Amino acid sequence: MADGSLSQFKATLARKIERNQKRQARIDRNSSNYKSSNTKAKFDFPKLSISELEKVKSDIQKKERSERKKELIITVIIFIILILISLYLISYII
Repeated sequence: MADGSLSQFKATLARKIERNQKRQARIDRNSSNYKSSNTKAKFDFPKLSISELEKVKSDIQKKERSERKKELIITVIIFIILILISLYLISYII
């Protein structure tokens, strides 16, 4: 055994404990910024009539349809580009 190995071990252990204490203090400081999960948030939404609810529903559905259409167009364009690149590479190799 090398001389001083026990003292090196003790020093390493002390540094590890100090790092853990610093890390725990940082976690404790940051966790005070969050609300506890026991409290429920209270929302004060205005009451809407049935016709207003239908309008909001149709607006949301229109937005969803347009988003799906955009995603489909982008996916098709990317797929076509990948096919063209692969065809080019295959023709270049052959």
